[in-house]
Amino acid sequence: MAVKEASLLKAPLLVEEESKGEKEKLWQVLMRSPGTDQQRAVRLYCLLGLNVILFLSSLALYIRTISLQGKQTATLPPCVHRTDMKDARSAIEYEEQEYTGALVYDPETHTAGRKHDADVEYFGPPTPLLDENWHQLLHGEIPTMTDEEAKPYLPELLRIPKTKSYHFEPDMFHTLHCLNAVRLEVSKSLYNTTYVSQHHSTHASLPEGWDATHLEHCLDRLRQSVMCHGDLTPSPLYYWKGFNLALGRTGRRTCRKWEPIRKWMDERGKRGNVLESF
Repeated sequence: MAVKEASLLKAPLLVEEESKGEKEKLWQVLMRSPGTDQQRAVRLYCLLGLNVILFLSSLALYIRTISLQGKQTATLPPCVHRTDMKDARSAIEYEEQEYTGALVYDPETHTAGRKHDADVEYFGPPTPLLDENWHQLLHGEIPTMTDEEAKPYLPELLRIPKTKSYHFEPDMFHTLHCLNAVRLEVSKSLYNTTYVSQHHSTHASLPEGWDATHLEHCLDRLRQSVMCHGDLTPSPLYYWKGFNLALGRTGRRTCRKWEPIRKWMDERGKRGNVLESF
């Protein structure tokens, strides 16, 4: 029994030694093949050269694969993202802007307020003028998609029965739509009003509880949008004696220009039917 166990333990070693021996024999045969020392040297260099060629070919293939994977992203202009709609990329421009509507404190009257220094107002007690300002931002917010643009979203994406077309809403406009929906809802309690926007339609066929569900969706979308863009412009905290709060105020920041994007949306609207959100 002991002899059998010993032979089993030695077996792998014997196999390894035999494998080594075969390799040495093969090498010796190769080097002792008929021919002069010079011919044997040539054969050796040929083998080494072949290995180098194989290595370089593999390396080139690997580099090309990596290059092709990053080609699409690498060719994009600065600050244009892979996820930006291709048709919209020509409308992307950047500029520095000064934020308006900062909170300020008046030490003499001991009151805090919001600066009304914007060219156009979008918040305050609801009025037809505010509604029109929002309409100018959002009109034509759901244009048509081409069949090619719709391909990545098929088969789940369906044509809208009313227009028999595919439609989309740029994320920027979807988020603005949500902000406006929150404005309209908050105005009811903030200003104690039952005012209904002339651009806000009601749909009797909507499911029960839609208003609350829609508002929750919009609030969470605003959260995601803010976190997604991750603007790191500092907002220094300003403090005044006699006022127990320090107020953050942001100065200049880098933004995408609104006008070229609005112009692009108007051009998209001319290509087919547009839908308005509710």
